Amino acid sequence: MLDNLPLEIQVRLLKLCPTSSLKYVNSHFYFLYNDLYYDKLIRVFGEDVIDIIAKVYPWLRTYIKMLDAFRQRSREVISTRLKLYDYKGKSGISPSEIIHAMYVKDSWRYVYSLFKNKRLFAEYSDYKIDEPTNYVFNHYVEINRSYLLSYNKAVWLAPGTYNLNIGLVIKSGRGLGTTKFDLKYTNEEGEVITQTFYPPTNINEILPKRQFCFLKIGEFHVREPMHCKGDEGFSRHGKLQKLELTMEEIGLYLKSGFRIFFIDISQPSMLFNDYDLLYYSCQETNYKYFINLPLKNFYKALNHVQNGAHDAIEKRDYGTGDPNDIIDQFDNIFPDDFQSTSEESFEENLMGYAKFYFHNNFNRRSYKFNTIYQRRQFVNRFGDYELDDRDNEAQKPRCSYDARGLKWRIPILGEL
Repeated sequence: MLDNLPLEIQVRLLKLCPTSSLKYVNSHFYFLYNDLYYDKLIRVFGEDVIDIIAKVYPWLRTYIKMLDAFRQRSREVISTRLKLYDYKGKSGISPSEIIHAMYVKDSWRYVYSLFKNKRLFAEYSDYKIDEPTNYVFNHYVEINRSYLLSYNKAVWLAPGTYNLNIGLVIKSGRGLGTTKFDLKYTNEEGEVITQTFYPPTNINEILPKRQFCFLKIGEFHVREPMHCKGDEGFSRHGKLQKLELTMEEIGLYLKSGFRIFFIDISQPSMLFNDYDLLYYSCQETNYKYFINLPLKNFYKALNHVQNGAHDAIEKRDYGTGDPNDIIDQFDNIFPDDFQSTSEESFEENLMGYAKFYFHNNFNRRSYKFNTIYQRRQFVNRFGDYELDDRDNEAQKPRCSYDARGLKWRIPILGEL
């Protein structure tokens, strides 16, 4: 009966229903829910986002394919019904082809989340540190007795509110409390806006040692970009704002004993914004549990396309980068037993890696809230996560939040 309502009312019902659960009623609402994310993608990022998707499709396809480890059937509901085509291995895909491609048209919600969030993985060219006592490995930065620590990255974001987070491991960390994070951009009036954040000065006492920690640094807001007359490239990025992210040492203190895995820019989430979470931690330090290699490759390709050539500084160069220029910089070798030796075995190894990455359920999270009140609110709603941590044997978790352990392994999805 709901199917017979005018489309405008159906859309309104989808948005009013908590967590859009109406999409589970039947395939009609599931298709409509997926299509609404396409509309949202165009509305937020502009029509030229399709050109960007076409350029990064090989890396986007690999990541979306990886998500089949937990959503294959739901994705195939759309791809099978619409008879979508898989452009695997094809180069030069046109925008008209990409909007009907498998792993794109059947996954608009996940495509939107990839563009709305940004995860900045460790890159050698982005960091300035003392050497040789410090190292930039393939997947993280090791800080060991350094007075110099500087990081700079240009990113493109849609207007809105974001969380600034960092994923790191502290061994005997010192000096993090004197690190400054700056975000600079030009607003619609032509004014340079700078937002500055500092970690807690007692961060070394707050964060647990020898565990992966995902720490919220702060919350910031991006306003509409400046409209420049005569800017030939403005139409290509008119809905996006270019920001310069800088992390640097502001004191003379020695920094030592920690690893930086990535800096994360994400949409507001229930956990960090509604319940005022400071950080969550996992009792594991190996990068392979926290750095998703297909996701890292996708963001490397996306950043290169959006920022243009390495020496491009003007806005008209947005979207002109070619990922094939940096093809040798992508990480195509999976860790441990998931290494690919041939093109035929790559996807088999990819799915083996995906099952490992998304289903290692032993790696439970512990939460640290800013206030006792917020912790009590969380426990009253979802259950006591600390009781789960004390159990030596695997059993059904008492804490129902993210029971499948997927939310922290993928970019924030958000809702309509």
